[in-house]
Amino acid sequence: MAKTLPISEVKTHLPELVSGVEEREEEVIVTRKGKPAAVLVNFAEYERLKATLDVLSDPDLMAQIVQSRRFYAAGKRGLTFEDVFAEPIRPAARKRRR
Repeated sequence: MAKTLPISEVKTHLPELVSGVEEREEEVIVTRKGKPAAVLVNFAEYERLKATLDVLSDPDLMAQIVQSRRFYAAGKRGLTFEDVFAEPIRPAARKRRR
């Protein structure tokens, strides 16, 4: 859940807020004059958001997604891993316990 804090409080508590964002992946909405101005988010979440925006802003990828949704909504089936790669999926090797 996101916290909303004025910039004056963020300045005072920045190290603790960064730790909270980093460790618990919480978000902090920073306000200036009562209006949202910025957001503190975990860096991994920022990277995920950027990657999502890259996909959403690519017209070719979005067209492929729309086409795939229609394909599967019509009850059609896609190719299996074996069809595409001409080999069966091998289960991941289990680690031996000592």
